[in-house]
This record gives sequence, C-alpha cells and structure tokens, in this order.
Amino acid sequence: MKIKSIAIIVTFILCSSIFAGVLSGCSSVISTDYDVVKQTKRDNYTLLNENYAQKNQTVLIGDSIIEIYNTELFDGVLDTKVYNRGISGDTSDKLLERLEDNALNIAPQTLIVLVGTNDLSRKISLDTVLDNISKTVEKSKQAGVENIIICSLLPVNKSINSTMVGIRSNKDIQQLNSLLKEECLHQQVTFVDLYPILADGDGNFDKQYTYDGLHPNAQGYVVITQALKKVL
Repeated sequence: MKIKSIAIIVTFILCSSIFAGVLSGCSSVISTDYDVVKQTKRDNYTLLNENYAQKNQTVLIGDSIIEIYNTELFDGVLDTKVYNRGISGDTSDKLLERLEDNALNIAPQTLIVLVGTNDLSRKISLDTVLDNISKTVEKSKQAGVENIIICSLLPVNKSINSTMVGIRSNKDIQQLNSLLKEECLHQQVTFVDLYPILADGDGNFDKQYTYDGLHPNAQGYVVITQALKKVL
C-alpha cells in the first residue's frame, strides 16, 4: 500500500513538472537560433559576396518575404544589380548578426530591409525588434551605405490561413510600424510604409495581394515594387 502511494505521489510530481514546463514554454520567447537550412543559406550568401557579387549594387535583405521576392521586377528601373539576401524565418537579431557578411561586405549603394514579422511570432518585444533594426541602420550608415530603406511590416489576414499567421496581429504590426517610422525619421533614412497599400478596408492583408495571409502573391510584389521605385 505504501509503495502504491509513493508511486502515485511521484507520478503526480512528474506530471505537474511537465505541465508547468509546457505552460512556461507557451509564455516564453521562442529561440531564433538558425537550423542547418538557415545557416546554409547564410553561408551561401557569404560565399557569393566574397567571390562573385559586385560592389556598389542594391541588396534586399530580410525574411521569407524578401527571399521569395523576384528581383526581375526591378529590371529597367535600376542601373545597379539587385542581390536578394533573404532567409525564410529570419528575425531582426539574426539579420543584424549576418548583416556584415551577407550585405555590407560588398559595399552596397542601396540597402532595402524588411524584417520583424517572425519576431512577433516568437513573442519578441517590439522594443527589442526596434532596437535590432535601429542597430542595423547604424551599422549600415557606418559602412557608408548611401541609401538605406526600411520597409514596414505587411498586414496579415487570419481568415485566409490562421495557422500560417499564428499569433501575429495587425495591432502589433501597426504599432511596430509606427515605431519604425519614428526611428527612420530620427536616423534620417527612408521609411516605406507598405501596410496601407496592401491592406483591405478592415486593415487585413487584402486577398488580392496574398495567397496565405502572410506572404504576398505576384500582384502583391508588383505593388511593393511600385512603392519602392518611388524612393530608388
């Protein structure tokens, strides 16, 4: 009888510990460490920059929204080549970490940055995201980049794919965009607000511009490119 009672108590303690760990995990920040796929993409970009990329060109850097951006949309618009340095799932801290070897080491004339939505999905604070992007700007200015363009985060639309959108909210996105706009004014760099031109009347990602509520479709990228052309 005593053995059975002890077993029940031990089981209860173990289950309680596991449950508490699950709850703790749900409320804590999710790691931004690179897996082998993301690290390989970073290494590939580093190799390209060191051996093949030309200096004084245009670099797009950011997360999956940048990675799937077809740079052909800039053909005939810029005198420079456009290098895509996007990594799906990237966060502002990791972008800052790879900024030198994936972008600045080829002395780009123009740097276009779009990052932050994955930070929100990992419960990273708005202040932390803002600080990382601010440091990205400062580091780029110190490297002599002439034209630094910070893009706002795009709206989301949970009605299309709630799983893809996850815990991201347009309220947080708009708040972060406001902070980014103020920071760009302070640092005297260009801010391009893509949110209003991609949003529908309710402030969600317009269905004509997205296929999953998070990423733009082809028409969405056309709209984004048209906005960027005005500041390039």
